[in-house]
Amino acid sequence: MTQPSLRRMFSGVSSALAADALDHLDLRNQCLDPDVMPLAPSHTLLGPAFCLRAEPARDTRPAMPYQGLLRAMEHVRGDEIVVFATGRSDAAGVWGELITAACQARRVAGALTDGLIRDAAQLARGPFPIFSRGTVPYDSKGRLDVVAHGDPVTLGSVTIRPGDVLIGDLDGVTVVPAEVAGRVAELVAGKRAAEDAFRAAAAESGSLTDAFQRYGVL
Repeated sequence: MTQPSLRRMFSGVSSALAADALDHLDLRNQCLDPDVMPLAPSHTLLGPAFCLRAEPARDTRPAMPYQGLLRAMEHVRGDEIVVFATGRSDAAGVWGELITAACQARRVAGALTDGLIRDAAQLARGPFPIFSRGTVPYDSKGRLDVVAHGDPVTLGSVTIRPGDVLIGDLDGVTVVPAEVAGRVAELVAGKRAAEDAFRAAAAESGSLTDAFQRYGVL
């Protein structure tokens, strides 16, 4: 699925709306841990996942650092979101200003990690969306190595496969499996219409119960 088609299907869709649609499909465990949040309030994610996996480095003074990361980043496409799985490591910042600059030049759609980032002040001022658990000054060299890319990864209790759709905002990140993306978009459209009718009914009557009974959303 291309980024333009994703933009059309999920334009303005929040992580909460996507989660509601997935609940309807009985996919009830598709949101990342609540501490994975945007670096800046304006940062939002929408795009297919490109997955990397890092592990603790075996060599603290590597002669040729970053080799796994460099190999992986040669394969990311311009419409994808880099998903950097670390096992919730606090060892180092796995994302920073320089890798962001390279990704912006390639029109990568954003970055997401269950680990930490650095260069936060510069990155928060920019438009490139980044989601993480927090920040730390440490570099990944000799601390974390990328050992795989292009395979499914698990962040917390959620498995993310290459091509799955990520929707992120201030509420968090919802992972939409690629095979149900079209159905989720349809369900979201119906939920939006019901919510619009609910708002109008609630504004007219002032009754939450009446609006819920009429439209079944809350």
